[in-house]
Amino acid sequence: MRKGKPNDPERRTRILRAALEVIAMEGVHAASYRRIAAQAGVPLGSTTYYFSDLETLIVSAFKTLRDGLEPRYASPLRDARTDDDVVDALVAATCGSTAPTLDDIRIYEEMHRYGARSPQVAGLLRDLQEASLVILRRSLSDSAARAVDALMWGWWSYRALNEHDRLDTGMVHDAYRALVTMAATERVPQK
Repeated sequence: MRKGKPNDPERRTRILRAALEVIAMEGVHAASYRRIAAQAGVPLGSTTYYFSDLETLIVSAFKTLRDGLEPRYASPLRDARTDDDVVDALVAATCGSTAPTLDDIRIYEEMHRYGARSPQVAGLLRDLQEASLVILRRSLSDSAARAVDALMWGWWSYRALNEHDRLDTGMVHDAYRALVTMAATERVPQK
């Protein structure tokens, strides 16, 4: 408590959220204590109080992304009971109601680029990918799960680079249907 005013208990969370906003708008290379503090509406000293160096702040911000994937992506797949449900959940996660926003995709793209130089972020990316594969393997074979994961990331990248060119939902559906069908044939015992 300073000068009779309580400290803001949400300040750290606002700083992390602001870091992701700066990264989405301008890229990781533009993230600085000053820009993040301004975006968060906090004094510059708050960023250094909570995060001793910029790398720690950026990595901490990227760590928060995993929590957002669970309700939007994992829940619908976990609830899928049939192959049709799985395909519908995958289409929704790619270009439908549960798909990431363009800002979300930009953040993931920046995370991938930063992960090429940061072992900590590379580890986070591997953890995110493994979490995704665990969810996908509930309904698909390992090879189909890996193909779906790669395809989904590819389509998200396409969306980020082609903002005004919407993905053809029918094409996305057919591609996922083919992979789910492939997974179903892998599950059938061979004679």
